[in-house]
Amino acid sequence: MRRFRKLLFPFLSCCLLTFRLMAQSLSHQPVVVLPGQGDLISLDGYLAFFRDSLHTQTITDVTSLATGVIFQPVKSPVPNFGIITGTKQATPIWLRFRVQNSTPQPQNWLAEIDFWCFDELQLFVVDAQNRVLSTSPLIGWKTRADQRIRAHRHFWFPFTSPAQQNVTVYLRVLKRRGTQIVPIELVRESAYDSVVQRSYLFWGGVLFTLTFVAFMSLIFFLTTLDRIYWKYIFCLLGLVGFFFINDGFMNQFAFDEQFWMPRQNVYFLFPLILFYSQLTFVRTFLNLRNTPSYRWHTVGTFVLGSGILCLIALTAEWFMPLTPALELVMIRLFTALYWLPLPVIVAYIIISIIRRYHVGEAWLYSIAVLPFYTLNLALVFSNFGLLPTYEPVANFAYYAPAALFEVLMLTVGLAYRYKMDRDQTERLVKESIVQQQRAYQAEVQTLAVKNSLLVEKERIARDLHDNVGAHLAFIVTNLTQISDQAEKQSVKDGKQWASRLRNIVMHTREAVKLLRETIWAIHQESFTVEEFGERLDQYINRYFHEEDGLNVDVVVTGSQTQRLSSTQVLNLFRIVQEALTNVVKHAQATTAAVQLQVSLGGHINLRIHDNGRGFTWANGTVSSQHYGMQNMQTRAQELGGKFRVYADNGTTVEVDV
Repeated sequence: MRRFRKLLFPFLSCCLLTFRLMAQSLSHQPVVVLPGQGDLISLDGYLAFFRDSLHTQTITDVTSLATGVIFQPVKSPVPNFGIITGTKQATPIWLRFRVQNSTPQPQNWLAEIDFWCFDELQLFVVDAQNRVLSTSPLIGWKTRADQRIRAHRHFWFPFTSPAQQNVTVYLRVLKRRGTQIVPIELVRESAYDSVVQRSYLFWGGVLFTLTFVAFMSLIFFLTTLDRIYWKYIFCLLGLVGFFFINDGFMNQFAFDEQFWMPRQNVYFLFPLILFYSQLTFVRTFLNLRNTPSYRWHTVGTFVLGSGILCLIALTAEWFMPLTPALELVMIRLFTALYWLPLPVIVAYIIISIIRRYHVGEAWLYSIAVLPFYTLNLALVFSNFGLLPTYEPVANFAYYAPAALFEVLMLTVGLAYRYKMDRDQTERLVKESIVQQQRAYQAEVQTLAVKNSLLVEKERIARDLHDNVGAHLAFIVTNLTQISDQAEKQSVKDGKQWASRLRNIVMHTREAVKLLRETIWAIHQESFTVEEFGERLDQYINRYFHEEDGLNVDVVVTGSQTQRLSSTQVLNLFRIVQEALTNVVKHAQATTAAVQLQVSLGGHINLRIHDNGRGFTWANGTVSSQHYGMQNMQTRAQELGGKFRVYADNGTTVEVDV
């Protein structure tokens, strides 16, 4: 124990010596020279501070000690004394700066504390003889804006610097919870109105822009019903709340509402919403649900659920009094869960880029949020003394352009996403229309095929009925007559019966011939002109002989490779067949010529000419008595052509298609 006491004294002596070396006396503290021109003065490098560990020091006590070594220089560009929680008693902090007015006239200035959430603030002005020239009222965040020295969301303290004199300004600061950052600067009193107007114009533009984008996103959501837009609206409202709270608008315009939650906890609500709304947005913007990394989607869902624990930590004092130990647990729980969405968001970005799920979207989001969250993280590090507290970190006016940049980038990204979705929808609609058109065309083609089949069936039925059917009817009739006569009388004249039976055989063969021709014509879909010409030759050589007194020549010209459909072939064949049959029966001709000309364009000209008796139609009209002629005309019409018969050194039957 004695050894410990011997070591303790040198240790305390070293600490005291170090403290004295670091301390700054009033005479050695830099002096702020008030200019004759200019409206703003930064106090960076001019401030010193003193922690009132006794919690009872008055301005008289501080000024009596001012010439000593109790004040330390503020090393950070913006004074930041770390974070204080409710588990330990808050210590008042005294800030000091010296002012010199070299002009022959007194100067009126304002000290602006650009932050809202101090429990106690009071400013004192002391002359060179340590006489207190002025003392401000004691104000804090629980003082309504209209009851402050200046009706403003920030704290403004006026003071006068006498002509040709130096004065020392002391600012007593007390904050019982949260960040102990004191952004302070001097503003000429005559410039107050213009500075305040510029501030409100700036923040009005920022909040209006965020609200307008949220409104437009609402329209997009109502138009598309895409969930990402209401999540984006959630993010925008989180940003609006973030600035509305942190720059003191709530303290000025919604004073009573800030007491809805215990202590100052309502001021943690919107920053909490901001971080969790970002995670909600990212889970949709960089969706991992349907990827091999789907477990991260589950992690995101779990983290979002942990936000409920944050709300419990903020409202716990509603339900039970908190002991210092329990309050410490709640604070640490809230702090851990407050920042929990950020590492999950970073994980979403890294996974989307590395595994190439949403590379473009991930880079866009990273670039968009980088400035805003860099400032937030820098403020956290500054609060723990890991970084100096620079002006951009402490002034929320720098956060606003970063937030607007984020909103601009994400809005452009969502607009591009909307365009891509719309183009995809239009493409799907077009593809659907094309498919419907194809289905309709296929159905039309099917119906056309069915209709053509019906027409073909009708034509084949008519062909069989008009040709094969007629011969079979003749056979049936004659066989019936022979059967009836055979039953009534005995056979006397064998030659007569043989003649009739031979006639029946002839008609039977004719029916078989016609049936074969029909089957040949419909056996395949199309024929070349050359194949059709060969078939005509075979038919004529088989059924029309010179011993019948008729010599028939077949001449086929034009494109020999042009294809004819089975319908065309059958109709042309029947026309030739009917025409030659008429020549044999009625023309008494010795020669006949069948001329077929087919061009590459599909034009068909068929002529059957004989040197027999001339025959033509009366008035160009087919008589109902000429059934064969009517049949040929019908077939020509089925081919879409013209049919005519005229006398020209015999008879010419012409079909032009």
